[in-house]
Amino acid sequence: MSYKNFSHYQKKIYFLLILFIIVCSCKKNEYQPKNDINSSTDHPKFVGKESCIECHKSEYNSWNGSHHQQAMKIADSTTILGDFNNRIFEHKGVKNTFFKKGHDFYVNTTDKNGNYQDYKIVYTFGVTPLQQYIVKFPDGAYQCLVTAWDTEKKKWFHLQPNLELAHDEWINWTGGAMRWNTACADCHSTNLDKNFDSNTHTFNTSYSEINVSCEACHGPASNHVAFYKNGNEGVLPQKLYMGKSLASKSLVEKCARCHSRRSQITKKFDYNGHFLDHYSPSLLISPTYELDGQIKDEDYVYGSFMQSKMYQNNVTCVDCHDAHSLKLKQSGNKLCLSCHEPKYNSKSHHYHPLDTEGAQCINCHMSGKTYMGNDYRRDHSFRIPRPDQSLKYGTPNACNECHKDKTAEWASKFIDSKYGTKRPDHFSNYLLEGYNGNHEALYTLLSQNKYPEIARATALYEYTNNSLSNKEINDVRRFLKDSSILVRHEAVRTFEKIHDQNYHADIEPLLKDSIRLVRIAAVKYFNSIGANMNGDNDFDNAEKEYLESLDMNADFASGQHQIAVYNEMKGYTDLAIKAYKKSLEIDNRYNLSRMNLALLLYKQNHIEEAKNLYLKVIELEPDYSNSYYMLGLLFNEIGDTKNALKYLAEACDKKPANIRAFYNYALKLQAENLNQKSIEIINKALVIFPKNENLLYVKLIGEINLKQNIKAYNTCSELIKLAPNNANYKQIFESLK
Repeated sequence: MSYKNFSHYQKKIYFLLILFIIVCSCKKNEYQPKNDINSSTDHPKFVGKESCIECHKSEYNSWNGSHHQQAMKIADSTTILGDFNNRIFEHKGVKNTFFKKGHDFYVNTTDKNGNYQDYKIVYTFGVTPLQQYIVKFPDGAYQCLVTAWDTEKKKWFHLQPNLELAHDEWINWTGGAMRWNTACADCHSTNLDKNFDSNTHTFNTSYSEINVSCEACHGPASNHVAFYKNGNEGVLPQKLYMGKSLASKSLVEKCARCHSRRSQITKKFDYNGHFLDHYSPSLLISPTYELDGQIKDEDYVYGSFMQSKMYQNNVTCVDCHDAHSLKLKQSGNKLCLSCHEPKYNSKSHHYHPLDTEGAQCINCHMSGKTYMGNDYRRDHSFRIPRPDQSLKYGTPNACNECHKDKTAEWASKFIDSKYGTKRPDHFSNYLLEGYNGNHEALYTLLSQNKYPEIARATALYEYTNNSLSNKEINDVRRFLKDSSILVRHEAVRTFEKIHDQNYHADIEPLLKDSIRLVRIAAVKYFNSIGANMNGDNDFDNAEKEYLESLDMNADFASGQHQIAVYNEMKGYTDLAIKAYKKSLEIDNRYNLSRMNLALLLYKQNHIEEAKNLYLKVIELEPDYSNSYYMLGLLFNEIGDTKNALKYLAEACDKKPANIRAFYNYALKLQAENLNQKSIEIINKALVIFPKNENLLYVKLIGEINLKQNIKAYNTCSELIKLAPNNANYKQIFESLK
C-alpha cells in the first residue's frame, strides 16, 4: 500500500513511528535533557498572589502581615493607624489638621504656595515604626505627607524636624522627593510602570498589585502556574526570577533592586539581566556614606553589605532573614552563633557582662542611625569598631555610640589594651588615607581584587577627582577591563571626566559590554569628547539605552539636568536651555542647573539673564564659592572691573576652595597694578594648594613687578624644582641672578 492511500490517522501513526526510530537510532545511548518550557511558551505575565496560595500556603502565611505585605494599602478604617479625630500637629508654623468626613480621611495643610487646603488620604504607606499617608494630585502624582504617624509612641511627628522647608521645596511634601511615583513606587508595589509623560509632566502610573506581593520578588508567574495546572510531563517548569537555586551573590543582587540606594536606568524593570542592567548604585561617597564607608544617609543595606566579609564569603540575606516574613531567623546572639564560634559570645571577647546590651554582637558590629524621625536601622557592613580611625579622621565608631560620655581616645586605648595595637587589614584604611591626601593609598585599594568592588570603585572615583599625571591617566586604562562591573564603569567615567580623546580605541569595545550600565558610560564618554560616531551600530544601540535612562529620570530635576547636558554636548542649544529651565521648574533650588544655564545664556549673549541667575544662586547658597567666581568672570568680561574684583574676592573666601578663583583674582589685581594684594592672595591660596605651579608663577610675576628680586629668585627656584625643563623659568632665573 502506498503512503498516499493511508488514512489521516494511519499517516499520523506512521509519522510518529518513523520519528521515534530516527530519534532513538541517533542518540540511543546518550542522556536527553528535558525541554525547558520557556522555549515553547509566551512571555510570562503577572497573575497575582491568589494564583500562588494553593501551592504555597505556608509561604503566603509568612508573608501575610509582613512589611512587604503592608508596604502600601488603600486608606480606610482598617488600614489607617493614625489619629484622625480632629487632631492638630503644628511644626515650624505649619498647622496640620487630621480629620474625617464620613468614611473618608483628610488632612488640612499648606500647598506649594503656602495656602491651606483639604486633601483626601487615598493610600497608607508602611506600617511600623511609622506610617505615612498619600494624597492624589490632578497631574497623576501621588504625594506623601511629610508628617507621619509614630505607630509605637502613638503620635504625629515631622520627618524632617531639623530642616527649614519652604512650601515649594523639592523635599517638602508637595515636591518630587515626596512623590510616590518618583521616589517610592518602584519598590512598594508589584509590576510598577511609572508612565511619566515628560512633555505634559503628568503621570499615569500603574501596578498589578498595590503592595510588595509574590511576583514583586519572584517575577511574573503565569507560565509557572500554567505548568503545574496543566501537568506538562517531560518538561521542566519555568524558573522563577528568584528561586532557591540562585547563587549567593545573585540572590543578594536581586534583593538589591529595592534594598539599595540607586537610580534607575530602564523605563521598567522586566526581570531580565543583571542588577546593573537596570540600576546604578551609589558608591561609598558623602553624604550617603561616611568617608570610611559606614552608613550616614539612608543606603537601604546593599551598599553596606557589599563591603562585608559575609558578602565576600557568600552569606546572603536569607541566611539571617526569613524570605517571606522578613523576620530574623533567631533572636539575639543565637543568630550570629549559628555560623560563628561560641568563643565570640564570651566576656573574654567583648568585655561586657553577659546578656547585657554591650554583649550583643550587633551593638558592636552593626551600629546604626535613626532615619525618617524614628526608624533605627543598622549598618550591614559588619565591621570591627575602629575608634583609632575616629581619633585620626573623625569617623564614628560603635564604642562611642554607647559610651557617649567617653572620648575616641579612651575607646582606642581600651581596644589596644584588650586586643593589641595591630588592626586587621581593611579597605577603610586606604580610603581614609586617600581622602586625606594620600593618592597612592587610593591606587593601592583600587588595584587589589581582595577588597570589596564597591570600595575599589569608590577609590577610583576619588582617585580621579584629583589632578592626574599622564602616567596616572594611562594606569587607569587597565581598569577598563576589570572583572568588576562597578570598577569598569568608574574607569570609563574617568575618561569622560578628563575629556581625553586619546582613549577612543580603549573605550569603543565597551559599547558592547555585557552590562548596560557600562555601555551607557561608554556613550557618555564619546559624547563628552564630541566624537563622530555616525554609522557605528554599537554606539547607536547603546545611545538608545542612554536616552531611555534619561527619559526614565525626566521627572527628577537631576534627570532634566542630564537631558540638558546631553543636548548641550550634541549642540542642541535650544533644547539644552529648555531642559535646564524644566529642571528648575521641578526644583527651583537645583542650582547645578542654574549655574549651567547661566553660562549657556552668557555664551548666547544674554548677559542680564545670566547675571540674575548667578545672583539667585548666591541668594539661595550664600556660602557657595563657584557662583561668586562665575559672576566675577562675567563682570570682568563686560568690563565692570569694580564688580569683577568684588565677586572674585568673595569667591576666595567661600567654600569649596576654588583654585581658579584665586588664580584669576590675583591676575586681575595685577592688571589693576595691585601687585602686593595679588601676592597676599596667592600666599593664601598656596596654604590650601601647596606647590601649585600656576599659583607660584602668578606670585613670581607679582614679585617681579614689585622688584622684589630676592623673593622672586626664591619663587623661581621652586618653579624650576617643579618643572626643571621649563625654558621660560630658566631664563627668568638667570635674569634674576
